[in-house]
Amino acid sequence: MPEIRKHILVAVLDWGLGHATRSIPVIQCLLIRDRKVSIAGNGQSLLLLKKEFPQLDFHELESYRVEYSSFLPFMVKVFLQLPKFLRVIRKEHTQLENLISQHKVDVVISDNRYGCWSRQVPSVFITHQVNLIMPESFKWLSGVLNHFNHRLIKRFGICWIPDSDTDRITGRLTMPGNLKVRFIGMLSRFAQSTALVDEDVILGVVSGPEPQRQILESMLEQQMAEQTKRCIIVRGIPSGPERKHSRITFINHARGRELGELIQKAAIVVTRSGYSTVMDLARLEKENVILIPTPGQTEQEYLAEELDKRKIALYQRQSDFSLSLAIQKVKEYKGFEGMDSKTNLLNNAIDELL
Repeated sequence: MPEIRKHILVAVLDWGLGHATRSIPVIQCLLIRDRKVSIAGNGQSLLLLKKEFPQLDFHELESYRVEYSSFLPFMVKVFLQLPKFLRVIRKEHTQLENLISQHKVDVVISDNRYGCWSRQVPSVFITHQVNLIMPESFKWLSGVLNHFNHRLIKRFGICWIPDSDTDRITGRLTMPGNLKVRFIGMLSRFAQSTALVDEDVILGVVSGPEPQRQILESMLEQQMAEQTKRCIIVRGIPSGPERKHSRITFINHARGRELGELIQKAAIVVTRSGYSTVMDLARLEKENVILIPTPGQTEQEYLAEELDKRKIALYQRQSDFSLSLAIQKVKEYKGFEGMDSKTNLLNNAIDELL
């Protein structure tokens, strides 16, 4: 009698595109094992995954509808939205249980969607933020926020952390405490190629929530226009009108292979310090990287500070950003060579789960 193919549902958060891009290698590993895979989510992240895997089934989940503030720190704004988020978590949990029953789902893998757990089937939570970091003036909120965070994570059978279990980039973000965790290695959709670096190219990769995404794009456009090198800006918008500039090449959205080649060929890369981006840079062992965290996103600020301290990538605040100065200073940094843990941690975790 032939073996029944397990059906795995991968649920992905829609806060930027990073949760979607780092889910790509997880989905690929499942497909290689000839498992039936379907994807649940919403917004731009779901749209990106539809482009990457058009042959799969997709399901809409409730949106977290995160709101950003122009004056409050990001994590404080998140804390103030907790009642709304808890309502969304309850709603997406109900949606998930219905999907499990209707589509005979055997396993759920959730990238940061807190409501996508189940007692009917095994469920896994993927995150690199086991511990949320608050701004200095709001550190007193850390205990309460992380108490809620850990309670929600404990609803899942296990928490997968996309980092090495030895030389961790994530530092205190992933101190597990009493959570059941497994390190699965850094996740990246990219593969190294033999593309040679073009010393005449500066690449800007823009991402994240509005209005900060647009603010960084405008800053890059203004300062790149003063450069003599060839400049490219990947805008991080899966759909929308194309932009044109006499000195700068704009690309709305670059799919995995295209973006990977752009990064490998660029002499200098300017980008956010979101963790999915950091993992991609590590996979490509990229040198001459300038990191500009999204203002108020303490996780990005922490990662940029740590990488700057280790002389891997240059950290500049958005408010102080100077492309000309950064190009000179980044020459003192060693880059990401040797940072990617080329192990079978993800493969082993998936085999154990299945």
